[in-house]
Amino acid sequence: LHFHECFIQGCDASILIDSTKDNTAEKDSPANLSLRGYEIIDDIKEQLENQCPGIVSCADILAMASRDAVFFAGGPVYDIPKGRKDGTRSKIMDTINLPAPTLNSSELIKMFGQHGFTAQEMVALSGAHT
Repeated sequence: LHFHECFIQGCDASILIDSTKDNTAEKDSPANLSLRGYEIIDDIKEQLENQCPGIVSCADILAMASRDAVFFAGGPVYDIPKGRKDGTRSKIMDTINLPAPTLNSSELIKMFGQHGFTAQEMVALSGAHT
């Protein structure tokens, strides 16, 4: 969920925005239909809003949940910066920026490089993604 969220237009929680009659959102893209966990993030946000309204963004919740998933899967403990702002725009057309499963290694390296990743970081993310 977090990778698909951040790769499109940064870590702004735009993947959590629901479609409307006038706009099909990122979460309804065929590339994102297999993603799970939306309801869990919504529940966490609701509980946080009850305790400390307007303080914790959905973008930070996604980042912290991803960090915690790494830990519970046996990965390292690490701190992440807080203070991300939630996006207000989510459009299905933006999901064309996700790497297609048909890309070869050169195309993937180029695409990830455009997002500031090295080839080694791309391999690490790809391994974690699968």
